Amino acid sequence: MPRAHDKPSIRDVAALAGVSYQTVSRVLNEPSLVRAETLQRVQGAIEELGYRPSRAARSLARNDSMTIGVVSVHAALVGPNLTALAIDEGARERGYSTAAVTVRDDRPESLTAAREHLLGLGVDGVVVVAWSEASLELADSFASDLPTSVVVEGPVSPGVARARSDHRGGARDAVSALVDSGRTCIAHLAGPDDWLEAQARRAGWAAAAGDAAGPAIVAGWDPAGGYRAMAEALEAEPRIDAVFAANDQVAVGALKRLGELGRVVPDDVALVGYDDSDIAPYLGVALASVRQPFTEVGSAAIDLLFEVMGGAAPSERVLASTFIWRDSAGPRHST
Repeated sequence: MPRAHDKPSIRDVAALAGVSYQTVSRVLNEPSLVRAETLQRVQGAIEELGYRPSRAARSLARNDSMTIGVVSVHAALVGPNLTALAIDEGARERGYSTAAVTVRDDRPESLTAAREHLLGLGVDGVVVVAWSEASLELADSFASDLPTSVVVEGPVSPGVARARSDHRGGARDAVSALVDSGRTCIAHLAGPDDWLEAQARRAGWAAAAGDAAGPAIVAGWDPAGGYRAMAEALEAEPRIDAVFAANDQVAVGALKRLGELGRVVPDDVALVGYDDSDIAPYLGVALASVRQPFTEVGSAAIDLLFEVMGGAAPSERVLASTFIWRDSAGPRHST
């Protein structure tokens, strides 16, 4: 038995359970091969001694790295950050660590470097938090070598599992609510053209706005883009009475520009963002926004990956986005 100040070893567990240390190893790594009575005895010894197996030792025994690779876009964006955090937590709950690679652009050399780095680490599977066609192709390339799941709005190849929130549906619900409230000229301050999420939100806006669609101006994802695009939209169509922004940061810039131009939110112009970030309820006018299930999507992505690693066919999970009505959207119904 170990002394009080010593960490218990696998041989201590074996001695207490009355089995060989090889049997303890099988309990830790392949419990399905161990008889129920022996399994129970060994697990009892592990609990009594407080034994914690070395991750490195388990990795050697299983002939894998016990590591999941994660590729995401640059961390300045809150959404991918929260999703990646949930992926990491889901991996650690299963005894795995994560090796994260942050990619700032779609250049082939950046994506190739991310792929080669993770393959060089010998990761057991990969989750790609994709944002563009090029990053989606990166997920496809991983899938030819490893179990792969992807967080993306857009089509994926049959060998890739996918988790996503419904960006088109979230945009549609928000803009439909604006139409129902009586708004007749709804502009869209759009995200970058090459972002798949931005494309889906724009499609949802167009489908819901119909004849009430105003101009669509590319703003990007930041307040400066929203500030600029808001002025461009009003110059193109002064009758704008509602704005659907690509995200809350864009809405912040739009709100400032509207105030400078003498447009009162929501009396003159209703304003809706996307993401329902922490700042949304605390702006001068509480910002209506579409709430995304960032954490739930990350959890689904890692769950799907482990299903594929366990031999299941790749599958998909879609999580709903929810429109949160606040003061910036104005009255709920037309009068």
